[in-house]
Order: sequence, then C-alpha cells, then structure tokens
Amino acid sequence: MYNSTQDTLIIGKKVIYLPTCHSTNDIAAEIVHAGLFEEGTVVITDNQVKGRGQRGTVWNANAGENLTFSVILKPAFLAIQDQFLISQVTALAIRGYLGSYVPATKVKWPNDIYMNNRKSCGVLIENSLQGTKYATSIVGIGVNINQSRFENNYATSLFGETGLTFNLAEEFHKLLKFLDAYYVRLRTGTHNDAIRGEYLSHLYGYQQDVKFLYKGNVTNGSVTNVTHLGKLRVKLATEPEELEFGLKEIEWVRE
Repeated sequence: MYNSTQDTLIIGKKVIYLPTCHSTNDIAAEIVHAGLFEEGTVVITDNQVKGRGQRGTVWNANAGENLTFSVILKPAFLAIQDQFLISQVTALAIRGYLGSYVPATKVKWPNDIYMNNRKSCGVLIENSLQGTKYATSIVGIGVNINQSRFENNYATSLFGETGLTFNLAEEFHKLLKFLDAYYVRLRTGTHNDAIRGEYLSHLYGYQQDVKFLYKGNVTNGSVTNVTHLGKLRVKLATEPEELEFGLKEIEWVRE
C-alpha cells in the first residue's frame, strides 16, 4: 500500500510496510540493532496495537484510518547539545503539512501538533548515542487523518477539521516530502537559528497569554523561549522571574 518515494533526498527512499505491528518504533529499533538499514528508512503500519507516546502514554489510532510510522535517521552531524533540533524540524514539517489543509495549526511544546486547539498528531523520538555522537534517531509519528471518533474530546483529525476523506498513501507521500525538506535543511548546519526561530513563531503560547498548571494552581503566563536543550521558558503571572521547565514540570490548561 505504501511505496518508497523518488521525490525526496533522504527520507522515504526505503519504506517497510507492515499490515499490523505492536510498535513501529520498536520494529525500527530492531532494524537498527541488526544494522540493516539506510538513513531515511521508514517503517509504517495500518494497525499499531501498542503505540507509545511521550512520558509513558499510549498512542491509540483506529486501524486503517491514520498514518502511524517511524523514520530512522543518522544525525551524527548534530552536536549532542543541539538534540532538540530533531524534535523541532519534525514538528515544523508536520505542522507545515497539516497547516496546508487547516491554517489554524500550531506546535504545542515539545512536539505535539494541534489543529484548532485539538491534538492531531503525536511524536516520540528515541535517540541512541555512540561515544559523544549520535548513532541514530528513531522518529515515531502518529497523525490522525480519517478517524472521526475519539475517546478524548480534545483529539481531532484532518477529516474532523475539513469534512474530507483522504487517501492515506497520497498523504503519506506528501508528509514525507515535508519531513525530508526540513531534515535536509537541518543537515546543512547553517539554518539552526532560523529553525529555532520558525519553531517559536508557530509555538502555542509564545508571547501570548495562556493558562498553566504550576504547583497545583492555575495561573496565567506566556512562553518566552525554548532553550537549545528543549526546555520551556515561561513567565508566569505569579512568579517574579522567568522559569525554565522540562517535561512533566508544568502543564497546559485547556481553554
């Protein structure tokens, strides 16, 4: 169903399609362990039965209605302290793809994608190191495309936002082109600051008044920056100075 593409430079030249699997990230990790892969190899399935999200969460997606896949990258060119750039270019690529259909598409730190303030995509990136350099990054992506019903009222899909049904193979090809273009841009090593700036420009809450849950209390605040290591910098109304947060240290409050 899903074929390799000739319209990209790196990502999608080799596509491994599995009708069903437990987790595309796990399958990709097995391929990496065996050493039998080229950079940009994609593992995709119609039915991921044990999809994993960030912070130990579960990614659920109806079989045959969405895009669930993993990309194997070899970002040895990237300094360890710049690791969050992988997350940023991934988020920007998916935002660009979904934003071509739904203009009100934002990145929610660190790399969730929201259309009209509802979650439409999740990303799980698992890195491995060799000495002081990256060996591989496995980028797991789940994008809601044709699913119409969700257990979570704050989830949505392209179908939910547009009322249209999409051909998954065609959308997969389109998304790979976005991912490839951003990754090639990152590989040049000359656009890092521009990538960080573009990420901020599409980031939910950046220089905007939003609500956070901090130390058990709901408070207003705004995002002021994201560090090179990926920590969120926030100015809260209840605190005299900007604070820096990692995952699980602060929560968004839905409005």
